[in-house]
Amino acid sequence: MVVEWVLRKVLMRWVGSEARKLEAQRATAAIGDSKLVELARRAEEALLEVEVPGFDVDLVTSGAVKRIRVSRDGAAVAVFIDFSGSDPSCNFCRFINWNLWQAILEKAEARLREAGFKEVAFFDWATGARMEYKPSR
Repeated sequence: MVVEWVLRKVLMRWVGSEARKLEAQRATAAIGDSKLVELARRAEEALLEVEVPGFDVDLVTSGAVKRIRVSRDGAAVAVFIDFSGSDPSCNFCRFINWNLWQAILEKAEARLREAGFKEVAFFDWATGARMEYKPSR
């Protein structure tokens, strides 16, 4: 009976210490999540400054930006953009559209770097393909 009582006490202490560890991990995760939300807001604010030429609207308000992902350390950002606004059957339209998007992506990258992101990547929302363009650096 004494052994059972001692085992119960040891078990209760262990459960209590594990519960405290779990609670500390949850609190740390919540702090980390709030940091990620703040970084995503910073990225969104930077993209709000990038205007789509000829339309007097920014990338976010226009609906072109579909998703923003930020790395846990805050050094990298991935932006998913919907490029489906052009007529895919018109080769000239695609050429004009791509030249316009290259200029827009260069401006967006510059704003995101100014916001503190070291690595910037753009992805096509429909295909998930990384958008390769030549930044003017």
